[in-house]
Amino acid sequence: MKTILFTLLFLQASFLLAQQNYLPLVSPQNEWVVDFVHPSPGWPMYIQRYTFDADSVLLNGKYYHELIYSNSMSGGPWVGDGTFFREAEGRIFRLFGNLPEQLIYDFNMGIGDSLPGFGPTQATRYVKEVEAITLLDGTPRKRIILESVCGESDWIEGSGQLDDLFYSWNFCTTADGTHYYIRCFSTNGELLYLRPDLSGCYTTSTTNLAQGKVLVFPNPTSDVLTIQLDDNQTITQVFLYNSLGQKVLSQSEFATQGDIRLSVRGLPSGYYTGTVFFEGNTLGVFKVAIKNW
Repeated sequence: MKTILFTLLFLQASFLLAQQNYLPLVSPQNEWVVDFVHPSPGWPMYIQRYTFDADSVLLNGKYYHELIYSNSMSGGPWVGDGTFFREAEGRIFRLFGNLPEQLIYDFNMGIGDSLPGFGPTQATRYVKEVEAITLLDGTPRKRIILESVCGESDWIEGSGQLDDLFYSWNFCTTADGTHYYIRCFSTNGELLYLRPDLSGCYTTSTTNLAQGKVLVFPNPTSDVLTIQLDDNQTITQVFLYNSLGQKVLSQSEFATQGDIRLSVRGLPSGYYTGTVFFEGNTLGVFKVAIKNW
């Protein structure tokens, strides 16, 4: 009896650990702000916010959450998109209309694994690389890079793809060309990703919005990087990311209240992106080139 009880407890604990191994994607805590772009003449570009309905719905014997959107950057109303998602142990499934359920992400896949397309117009994708990536909160996420005859795409744990909203479901298809280009992604109202060509997310539901560029020198550098501050600015954290989005440096303790000096000695030559968090939950972004002469 003790052996059976121990086995049950072990299996229960293992299941809970497995559930915690993946950051949730299908969650009402996640929000994507996107540009809706249609190539047909006369179709304007506009901005929408997307998240998941907190209430689940039972469809075909399984529980799903509907993808919902709003045209307002400050609130609702929220409208159902008509597509439903569920996830289980790192796998995300999509259900639309009378079509069969589609597996659009599988974060259990490794190098050499493949995911067939959903129809004759869609390509089979093969896992090319598996690596870690960190967004603005510094939390490690799994990133899977795939390739096919249509090119490369990537999946990022807990957020999907950061270039096009859930583009995975119609990857490499002869669809009408409509795209949902992501402006920013947030969880629990905290900004985790901001498209590099933008200075803000244009929504009041997120905090830590980017406030523009930060002055750094020398640029390029090979040894020490100085972040120049105004008299009334105080930095709380600094993160530095390489061209793959991997965090290579972080610092949260500073000896002085003036300009901040960061040692970048030993980092490989290349282009890096930095995020600087100021008091008051705002941030700045800078670019720097590091050269090992």
